[in-house]
Amino acid sequence: MQQVPQFDIKILLTRIVEGDENAFRMLFEHYKERFYTAAFKMIRSADQAEEIVEEVFVSIWIKREQIALAEKPENYLFTILQNTVYAAFRKTVQERRHKLRISDEREKTVDSVENQLIEKEKTAIIESVISRLPTQQKTIYRLAKQDGMSREEIAKQLNISPNTVRNHLAAAVDSLRTWAKTNESALGWI
Repeated sequence: MQQVPQFDIKILLTRIVEGDENAFRMLFEHYKERFYTAAFKMIRSADQAEEIVEEVFVSIWIKREQIALAEKPENYLFTILQNTVYAAFRKTVQERRHKLRISDEREKTVDSVENQLIEKEKTAIIESVISRLPTQQKTIYRLAKQDGMSREEIAKQLNISPNTVRNHLAAAVDSLRTWAKTNESALGWI
């Protein structure tokens, strides 16, 4: 009975370094199932495990000279497998983080746009109420609240006393408060 020669990885790797594709094919056939099983146990995805095995053999071909010099080439091969699995994990985590970031940014954008629309609505409603105020109250309110002028500055500009400015401003604010209280239901959604 003829005995099948024992698989000698060092001889096979020496032939692979010399560019022997048949030797590479033999290495592939010898390790593909073991690599697939190990990758699948770590990653739990058949498709990803297959991709990892392909990447491992590409790496083996690229690093064939280094592998041939390794003291324990089989350990080196499994280290390549392990590193490839870890790289796949990192890539998956990065992709998930990226998707979450994009999702968060979209959500923030939607919230921001919604808030801007609400602010525009509020401003339009307030502007509508202000426009119904008597002329002097309207002018003083806009100078004080929208332009940020002090009572003294308004009094000087309109050539009236600061007390008159205070009275008109108080009346304008009271009118706005009264309108807001009587129209609470209209403002409830804002």
